[in-house]
Amino acid sequence: MSDDSPTGYPADAPPMTMRQARMLDLRTYICALFAIFGITVTIEGLTVDSQELAKAAGVNINLYAGLAMLGLSAVMGVWAVVVPPQLPDPVADAGAPEAA
Repeated sequence: MSDDSPTGYPADAPPMTMRQARMLDLRTYICALFAIFGITVTIEGLTVDSQELAKAAGVNINLYAGLAMLGLSAVMGVWAVVVPPQLPDPVADAGAPEAA
């Protein structure tokens, strides 16, 4: 019995470029999302009034959480640049044995 599901790269597929690999890298999306949310929450923390601050026992949690998100975004961005994604090798995938 043979399995007709595709494995690896098709033989006629063009090789993946580094730009495509970076676009598919999850670290890029995590960096962007944390940057967007971090900016939003930081702005909210900077525009807090005294009544809202009193409700939170004097702790400006929006400001601290926003800055933490921006820090995590910076870490993910640096990680994505310093350790680039590895490109799959279509020759190695084509010769891989099929799973039974």
